[in-house]
Amino acid sequence: MSILTNDYLPDHLVLWHDVQDVEKRASVKMSGLLQATSSGHLLVGVPTALVRGVFDAMDEPGISLPTSVDGEALRAGIVVMTPEELEKLGGPSSISERGKQYPYQLGSLVQTTARNWPGVTACWQLEIRSPALSKLRRTYGLPAKLPGNNDLSIVVACRKAGVLGTNATSKSTIERSSTQLPDWTRP
Repeated sequence: MSILTNDYLPDHLVLWHDVQDVEKRASVKMSGLLQATSSGHLLVGVPTALVRGVFDAMDEPGISLPTSVDGEALRAGIVVMTPEELEKLGGPSSISERGKQYPYQLGSLVQTTARNWPGVTACWQLEIRSPALSKLRRTYGLPAKLPGNNDLSIVVACRKAGVLGTNATSKSTIERSSTQLPDWTRP
């Protein structure tokens, strides 16, 4: 008999053990409200705390929180339809499913090159699995994936252009007198 059965472990150890299993981690079901934004996107709302928590745990130089698709402060979401797709369908009022909850599951955190995002060179996204959202897209005659063959995702961080570039401030270029050591080096 294995001691690692759930009958013999305290709850916190069972949880830790389950989180180590990628399949169990990905099987956590979440849901969000389908809504239209002022910028013309159709998205599923995601708790901002989720994005903020992943961002705070990341160890990447020069990253910043992404702005929302409507250009305002961080408002996390899964883009389901682009403004162009939504306009082709007759606008947000033609989507009768707005206001309904849609389930999704979190996947891996991946880094991608930012496309069509002026001033941003890279972004980090949580991959999303949601058969219900793919089915919704197909219901309206759209492919299961977003334009450019992009999967559904939640952007959690971005790196703006020039952030890691050289500038006038550098630890190695601080002017020092070559004949005298700094005070902190003296005994």
